[in-house]
Amino acid sequence: MIIMTKLDEIAFDIIAAAGDGRAKVLEGLKQARKGNFGEAADCLKDADVYILKAHQLQTDELLTKQANGELTDPYNVVIAHAQDYVMTAMAMKEMAAEIVKLYEKIRAL
Repeated sequence: MIIMTKLDEIAFDIIAAAGDGRAKVLEGLKQARKGNFGEAADCLKDADVYILKAHQLQTDELLTKQANGELTDPYNVVIAHAQDYVMTAMAMKEMAAEIVKLYEKIRAL
């Protein structure tokens, strides 16, 4: 039986939210590639919601609580992965917005 710590639970919540954001980013790119720019924009807006949730969890439930001494579990690879996932999702979202603009310009030619 695996026992998850509070830190593990927070990490998996962050990973889930960031993962949902990344999935929406990829769906937005797929829609843009098809020329469905309204749908692409909607997907990127949805991605923002998930990525913001992941970032808020990271800040409120992890960084702030750990700084206040409320989390005493040792830092682990799952937390490192969660933080990496948030950062990657944020970077993907920024790049996807630019790629969608490029698809729009190409389609207009």
